[in-house]
Amino acid sequence: MLSKLKYLVVIGCITLIWSCVKKKNYSESPEITYKAFTVDTGTTANMTITFADGNGDIGKANNDTTRNLFMNYYYKDTISQQFVAFWNGSDSLKSGYTVHKPNDEYNGKPISGEVTLHMPFYRHSKKIKIIRYVIYMFDNAGHKSNVVTTPDLIVP
Repeated sequence: MLSKLKYLVVIGCITLIWSCVKKKNYSESPEITYKAFTVDTGTTANMTITFADGNGDIGKANNDTTRNLFMNYYYKDTISQQFVAFWNGSDSLKSGYTVHKPNDEYNGKPISGEVTLHMPFYRHSKKIKIIRYVIYMFDNAGHKSNVVTTPDLIVP
């Protein structure tokens, strides 16, 4: 009888704790944060960001190549000591990436996670040693995320 009572008390405590845990509520617009930047070689790097979306409509289908995440590249000018957007002759350099959804089971449900983007060319010259990126993304309904600026990234 005493062991049944202990069992019921333990189950009651677990139920009470579980019922007090709040589910995370995410905005319907994507929310992103910068997590990490790592250099693979002299010309390639990886950028990791975390994301959250309240209705799970983030990410494209596997066969869709529509770009939904964008990064603007800035470098620190050694003369002015100011960050300057790299100008490729006609426009500032904005790289677009396609982030795919993990699967369809998240449609209509809150989702969060992280994505790592491989960047084949992360700077325009090896002479550049301090860079920064401004990052944002869109969900499938066209909602734009917050805009995130990386910290100053010192590269080899």
